[in-house]
Amino acid sequence: MATLSPLHSLLPPSFLYGTIAGFIFFNIFYRLSPILTSLLGTKSFQQKIALLKHDHEKFWNYHSLLPSTIHAVAQVIGTYSMVFHGRDGYDFASDATTATAADSSSPAIIFDDRIIVPYGITHLGPAVWMGIFVGYLIADALSSGSFRVLGYPFVVHHFAASLCWTFSAYFRVMQPVGCLLQFNELSTPLMNVRKYLLFAGYQTSDLEVKVCSLAFFAAFGLVRVAPLPFVVRDWIARDFGPVRNKIGTGGAVLISAFFAVNVILQFGWFVIMCRKLTEKFSTKPKAKAQ
Repeated sequence: MATLSPLHSLLPPSFLYGTIAGFIFFNIFYRLSPILTSLLGTKSFQQKIALLKHDHEKFWNYHSLLPSTIHAVAQVIGTYSMVFHGRDGYDFASDATTATAADSSSPAIIFDDRIIVPYGITHLGPAVWMGIFVGYLIADALSSGSFRVLGYPFVVHHFAASLCWTFSAYFRVMQPVGCLLQFNELSTPLMNVRKYLLFAGYQTSDLEVKVCSLAFFAAFGLVRVAPLPFVVRDWIARDFGPVRNKIGTGGAVLISAFFAVNVILQFGWFVIMCRKLTEKFSTKPKAKAQ
């Protein structure tokens, strides 16, 4: 009889398969970016991108945009149904398929580890999408080559998120919150379009860039910042106790720390965007002639 490796027996196979897929697909699209640029980009655009070869940070930032955008769109499609309609048979006691689901006071301690599920647009289970998210973050960090190129706030984000999602998959907790935070990738394509415009030579003062900046700001605030008070409230009032009972106080406190890191990063980035937009669109009074 075949035996499972310790890692395979501890983490859901669906999560592991997703992690591998996320890692592979990042590298595929990262390597497709130069090819698509040469095929689809104008001559002047190709010349601008060719100059990036002498600047590893800008080179990596540009070619990481394609896998970032594809991953973000895939996560939105993959988690949409779970965020807005729940996990069929898991999140509602009236149609729960497991005794633990029917008896639980918190959906945070119910974990659907199936690969294929009867709900959702893609019918891939939420554990698969959690794994894809982690695989993408790992590949993104490794491809940058250094913490400085990735950016230290993103180093913290990628490390904390990868650890938190793996921790959650190991203990089979916090899946609904994980899906919600993955759906937050809705704002990422708008940010990436803005970056593409800047790489193409547009200035931050150009109308096209301003429109993208406002759209990204609105989406970021709507999907990343606005839900956070409710997520924190549910964690404190509803989820912390059941999760602590299931995995212990230490594990529940560790998840609280992950929450704190996420809240600080998201609000910090949002404050920076608010400040920049205020400076960008505020009109300064003209100095009076002497």
